Amino acid sequence: MDGLLDRIEESMHAFNRGAVAGQVRLETSLSDRTKKYRITTSAVPGAGQGMRINALFRGAKDSYFILLFDEARGDLLALVAGAALNVWRTGAPAGVASRYLAPPGADVLGLIGSGRQARGQLLAIRRALPSLNNVKVFSPTEAHRESFAKEMSVWLGIDVEAVDNPRAAVEHAPIVSIATSTRSPVIEPEWVRPGALVVSITSGQLPRATITNSRVIVSWKEEVLGGEAPRQPYAAMIADGSWSADQIAGELGDVLLEKIPTRINENDTIVFESVGMSLWDTTATAWAYHWALADGVGSKFSLG
Repeated sequence: MDGLLDRIEESMHAFNRGAVAGQVRLETSLSDRTKKYRITTSAVPGAGQGMRINALFRGAKDSYFILLFDEARGDLLALVAGAALNVWRTGAPAGVASRYLAPPGADVLGLIGSGRQARGQLLAIRRALPSLNNVKVFSPTEAHRESFAKEMSVWLGIDVEAVDNPRAAVEHAPIVSIATSTRSPVIEPEWVRPGALVVSITSGQLPRATITNSRVIVSWKEEVLGGEAPRQPYAAMIADGSWSADQIAGELGDVLLEKIPTRINENDTIVFESVGMSLWDTTATAWAYHWALADGVGSKFSLG
């Protein structure tokens, strides 16, 4: 994860400098037009050209993978299974965001969720912030959160504590990460302490008041405002006039390039709205490819 954090940070630099090319997203289907596939691509300096292909319907086998092509020659370098890598490519941007957006000395994480994405978020944030030494985790199923806490405590060497309700996880925490699959609010605005960082990776999980009372920094403004699926609660708030797109402070890359400050005041609560970017797929796949080469992992193949 350490190397991936640096690569994702470099890719965000490149994106906000206008150096990422070949960004395309399209959908196609089988003869049954309800069964669709999505194809996304991006060419990232230092990583190569990535092409992600994934089914948008259930039941298809081996239907989520990423092709990586050489940056200069265009040679096919790798075919990588996408499902396992997704946790890493989603977690690493949260780690980069925590490096730059978390309050100084942040040592506690309030985590909502105990599934695959929660593991990725916790790992990335821990690797990004050596000061982090305590995690309070809540998910609705007691057995799941207890098992998660024990596993992650051993793996990361820090205190991960399962708590009985979401308020106990969030309250007083300088960093909050929401990593569940639900698309409805899972926290209350008054639980979030002033100056905290709140990381959101799924649409609809934050209450409107949290958005209104926070400085919002996003991974990709265009996708938040005009993506294929309206990002909530932003779209609804813009539609009813209670919030404006102009209230987005900027993108994470703008912070990295020092185009905007993280906070205006030290008590500014930051919401990092992390929407997926094709360049993360390309960057994570290149990182995995080079790791596999160095460690002798994977199977070599040739089409000619």
